[in-house]
Amino acid sequence: MRSQARHATMLVGAAVVGLAVIAFAQGQPTPPVQPQPHGVFGALLDYLRRQPFILMFLVVAAGYALGQVKVKGVSMGSTAATLLLALIVSFWAFQSYKIEYSLPEFTSTVFFNLFIFAIGMKVGPQFLGGIHREGKHLIILALIVPLLSSALVYASRYFTHLEPGLLAGILSGANTATPGFGAAQAALASGSSVLTGEAARAAPDNLTTSYAFLYCISMVVFTVLMSVMPKMFGRDAVADGKEMEKELAGEDSAPLPGTAESFMGGYMPLDLRVFRVENPALEGRTVADLDHAHPRVAIERVYHKGRVYNPPPDLVLNRGDEVAMLGPVSLLLAGGPHIGPEVDDSKLRNVKFDTVEFIVHNDEVVGKTLGALALRMGHGIYLNALFRAGDQLPVSRDREVNRGDVLRITGSPKRVAELRKVLGPAVKPSLSTDIITLGLGLAAGAFLGAITVPLFGIQFSLGSAVGLLIVSIGLSILRTRNPALGGPFPESARQLLEDVGLNVFIAILGLNAGAGVVHAIAGGLLAPTLIIGSIAAFVPPIIGWMVGQYIFKMNSAVLMGAIAGARCNSAGMRAAQEASKSIVPAIGYPVTFAISNLLLTLICYLFALLG
Repeated sequence: MRSQARHATMLVGAAVVGLAVIAFAQGQPTPPVQPQPHGVFGALLDYLRRQPFILMFLVVAAGYALGQVKVKGVSMGSTAATLLLALIVSFWAFQSYKIEYSLPEFTSTVFFNLFIFAIGMKVGPQFLGGIHREGKHLIILALIVPLLSSALVYASRYFTHLEPGLLAGILSGANTATPGFGAAQAALASGSSVLTGEAARAAPDNLTTSYAFLYCISMVVFTVLMSVMPKMFGRDAVADGKEMEKELAGEDSAPLPGTAESFMGGYMPLDLRVFRVENPALEGRTVADLDHAHPRVAIERVYHKGRVYNPPPDLVLNRGDEVAMLGPVSLLLAGGPHIGPEVDDSKLRNVKFDTVEFIVHNDEVVGKTLGALALRMGHGIYLNALFRAGDQLPVSRDREVNRGDVLRITGSPKRVAELRKVLGPAVKPSLSTDIITLGLGLAAGAFLGAITVPLFGIQFSLGSAVGLLIVSIGLSILRTRNPALGGPFPESARQLLEDVGLNVFIAILGLNAGAGVVHAIAGGLLAPTLIIGSIAAFVPPIIGWMVGQYIFKMNSAVLMGAIAGARCNSAGMRAAQEASKSIVPAIGYPVTFAISNLLLTLICYLFALLG
């Protein structure tokens, strides 16, 4: 085990042991006296209670800053740091000043749904390839982790006495499975439980307290664990993430149409060079003659007799004129010396490039080869890539263009405008975000997740997270086939939704949990909840990782997402993305998340019935 991984593991272990010590040391009821906020800190914490907006974003900002701090080369990451900081603030406020924070759950839901939708819009094009490659392994992992966790929690009944309601609360909290917690609540409320009398009355409180406390602890420690898991087992998640991206997309592929990064700049083998006409053979020749001599290079502007021209074909060139030529660098280097010396400080250099996408619908273009189209309309235009049905195709002169193909083209605004006359409207890069598509996508995903299906007496639903993932992944896949579907969704906007969405959700979760943690300590529930919950929360993911790495030989970046999904832990998936510096963990997340959620919902319902 590497030194960084050892240090992080010791950090996690110390946190768990420390909480256990607190449990045994403070297992007395809270004093009946309710002290009022006092002193500078009391006044400050009480002010933040009355200003939840300020409180929420102060915690988010401080969490981001704390998450960047490295100890022995290991950092917690923004998600774990935000949650830990929110827990500390809420615990301190309630324990010392009896100040309880209660931020609206609706706000938490809104930001979490924005995060999930942004993930799906990024990972969609790679999702199908990842499922095709690792589908069977993902399903097996989605069974191993929750079933093993359930078995460990159930087995604890034979070694310790558990208060009524703790069985389901520990299982749902350890796996951060909110649907499982809801199913357990429904089971206790139905009256079908074996519990009676005082035990039946105590079970709902024990269920809620153990779930809330263990949910927060499990969330913090698991996000840290996910960031160091590859190093613990000698894997490089960053390298594996890049390897998977290349494998799914192709070594030299361009970003697919409709994706958030489709218009992000990269290497472009085009350049604009300016040459002064010094060759006597060009004296008195026209721009059309020069075009004919250099068919794959476009003459964009000409400085002639003290004026700058967008040159007409019949403009006659004189010695001393300057000619701005746009084309592949190799052709400019070969053809330029036949015109004259290159000019560095010319007035003609401010020609801009546009990169746009055209969707082929015109009957005059369908069925033609790229070579034929290049002769007809390719002057001064560079074809970056050709896409068909969401796949990039090799570009060759004999390649026929089909209806619905997407051509990504770069050229000067003048050349692009000429292409529009033949190819039709173009999809252009934009800094704005299409709110209509975003709003409809969020509504459709939430609606899909809210549909309930009776299953063994339980009203089971996918939940908003899975529903939004399905809709956003489907939408992003469709946009690769037709980038005009919906409006622009730039990468900067998508990344903002992802980062702010998750961390605001995490901040609210931690700020609302302080009172529950204090009650768990005071009620003596912390010790059994923490010990059993820690085993159920962290042993199954480690075993699942070993199965994925040593038996299935899975890519570690995909495996990180699969384990996070099997643990129903979106923050862990985000931590995996931070650790791997890749979107690849999101490929393994949805399948394991959905299956694990279903299993844990059913098992938590059963555990609640058993008491």
